[in-house]
Amino acid sequence: MLVKDRGLGILAAMAHPNLRPRSVPGLLLAGFALVALPLALAVAFAVVYVDRLSDQSERLVDRGVQVTRVSNRLTGIVIAMERNVRQYAVLGEAELAETVAERHRNFQESVDTLAALNLDTVAAWNLDELRELADSIAAAVAASPERSQALLDARPDIFDRLRERTEAITDQGNRFIDNEVARLQQTAAEARGFMVLLVFAVLPGAALIVVLLTVVISRPIRQIRNAVRRLGEGDFSQAVEISAPSRELDALSDQLDWMRQKLAAQESEKNQFLRQMSHELKTPLASVREGAELLRDHSLGALTGKQAEVTDIIRRSSLELQSLIENLLNFAAWRQQRGQVTRSRFDLGELVDEVLARHQLAIEQKGLQIEVPDKGLVLDADRDQFRLILDNLLTNALKFSPPGGGIHIDASRTRREWVIEFADDGPGIPREEWERVFNPFYQSRQPERTHVNGTGIGLSVVREAVRAHNGDVTVTEGRGRGACFRITIPRRSRP
Repeated sequence: MLVKDRGLGILAAMAHPNLRPRSVPGLLLAGFALVALPLALAVAFAVVYVDRLSDQSERLVDRGVQVTRVSNRLTGIVIAMERNVRQYAVLGEAELAETVAERHRNFQESVDTLAALNLDTVAAWNLDELRELADSIAAAVAASPERSQALLDARPDIFDRLRERTEAITDQGNRFIDNEVARLQQTAAEARGFMVLLVFAVLPGAALIVVLLTVVISRPIRQIRNAVRRLGEGDFSQAVEISAPSRELDALSDQLDWMRQKLAAQESEKNQFLRQMSHELKTPLASVREGAELLRDHSLGALTGKQAEVTDIIRRSSLELQSLIENLLNFAAWRQQRGQVTRSRFDLGELVDEVLARHQLAIEQKGLQIEVPDKGLVLDADRDQFRLILDNLLTNALKFSPPGGGIHIDASRTRREWVIEFADDGPGIPREEWERVFNPFYQSRQPERTHVNGTGIGLSVVREAVRAHNGDVTVTEGRGRGACFRITIPRRSRP
């Protein structure tokens, strides 16, 4: 068996024979996994962007609120500290000094909290200057009221500078919030753009994988269907070729090819038997025909009327038997050597006259009226095979046409094909048997036709010969109630 193991093409995980799924369900599961893979990646990237947005939003809310709260707290501490320091310088009360010391500790804690936020918009030197200014004020208050007053006199703008620095920190905190908001918006825009990209990239990619998987899965099924059809039609010459994406289909292809070989062997034995039997029958038949001809020619003496009648019956029967044997031989030969056609150009009307002349005695005995096609229609086909086609159709029509009936032969051509119709006035063929009558050895079960005996291969020979010309033969509605056979054969340009 020839197995074209192309794997799954772009599906690298299945390209190696040992990595292919064992069964068709496994192949389907692998296909679904591959289709879901791009979508899973898209979901994973979407989760990453959502996490980034969540982290940035949390950072914005947490640090933004803290920097605003600390900035406002520093501003309030500076205002309260200035009031307490000036009061202490005038009144010199110890409680005011303790209040200033408490304010200083709160101020330092707020500055430490601000430094722990590690804001990229708040420079470390700003916080250091804040600490230095607050430490100098706290040191002067801790020394004495006089030192406090001296500090205020020496540096009257110290609290103004302290307020400016705290206001600057507030502005820097707001700038931090603005920066974080802008960064959050940028991340959201990137996420939105990436999701749009996923929609226009991942979904077509998934659709492409679906199409590829459909081709990969449907191709072996189509090949199996074609192989079974060829086997059903009796064509055993072509090996079963299946692109097997799974090892289970490999085994099925092996089984089909094994069946093909067995059927081919049986067909060969049957054809050999038919040939041998036909040749064996021809020898005694020749003796019967020779004896009948001698009696008919009065070579052995004159015959009475009854004896002459019996002699004619023997002669006609021997001719019919010879025709049946020739059909058997031709049928066996064509089943073994299909499509061998020796084409030539010939006039169909002249060939019809030649075939009618061979059956002239039977036509006259039944008093049949024959309609023949006009001469001048030239066919490019195998003349011997066409003579056999017409001979078998005429033999069939003669069997079933009633006395005084008619046989109608018509021929025409179109731009692409020749059309030949062969009809009779017999009982016809039931519609349910239109296709089966071409099967080898098929005998009609219609009661009206049971009195006519035959081998059931005449129409099979017709179909084999027509298909050898790449044409077809079918049963159609006749002009009357009889059978009508339509032959269509593609035209060929003259070589």
